Amino acid sequence: MAVTTNYQTPLEQSQWLFAGDVFGCSITHNVQSFGSLSLTAMPGEPLALTLAADWISMHDVSSQASVTYPAWKSQHTAPVAATSLQWHGNQARSEQSIAPFLEALEQGLAWKVKVSVKDGSQYSVDSAPVATKAVANQFRLCRQKLLPKPFSYVRRLDLMFDTSSSRLNSAQSTDLFAVYRYIQADHSIAEVLIDGHADASGDRIANLVLSKERADEVASMLIELGVPAKMIQVRHHGTRAPISSNNSRQGRELNRRVSIRLVKSQTASTTGTSL
Repeated sequence: MAVTTNYQTPLEQSQWLFAGDVFGCSITHNVQSFGSLSLTAMPGEPLALTLAADWISMHDVSSQASVTYPAWKSQHTAPVAATSLQWHGNQARSEQSIAPFLEALEQGLAWKVKVSVKDGSQYSVDSAPVATKAVANQFRLCRQKLLPKPFSYVRRLDLMFDTSSSRLNSAQSTDLFAVYRYIQADHSIAEVLIDGHADASGDRIANLVLSKERADEVASMLIELGVPAKMIQVRHHGTRAPISSNNSRQGRELNRRVSIRLVKSQTASTTGTSL
């Protein structure tokens, strides 16, 4: 039977570190001689639990993480919650069933990860449940202020329109609000490019006008939300730049669109927390 080696930072040296802003929130706990455990929240993404190892690297291997009672509550043996971390190099990560791990910090419970290496070695990586409630509260407050979507989502959006329509639906309005929030937070955004398009159905001149109406509608909503008009460049192309064939219904649906692109300044940088 393999012997399990335990890793845990002594209580008197244990720390839980919080970092966060509208771009992301994190709680990190260093585990002496092994690596670190962290809980992260990013805009538009689920909570994630990560174990980063200083000296282990694996692929296509999973490790079981669980919420457990601390050693001085020995009458409780069953895990409170569990998730499976998938290894990619020196990090094992999960986005499944992570909420109980945050709740555990508020309740003074511990995290444990059981790591089995292909050579047969086994390790138990334990958190120290000391002074966790304050960082858990900071983390929750941070999550409430996160941007709705990350830059990877808002940097390029295509809004699709119904035939002969320039009307925005509720989902598109939600996306435009996310664009506005990101521009408001990231001062490196220098320009917003808005391009209106139409499919090839009907009159060419009418489609050119319709593509302008669509682009103007998007620009107007962004300005109403608070995006400075001087940042916005509006163009309309009618049927000149299809992204799919107009010979099929699906292709025409894709061509009835307004594309939005956020352009960053080459000199400015995003103000955000490095997580």
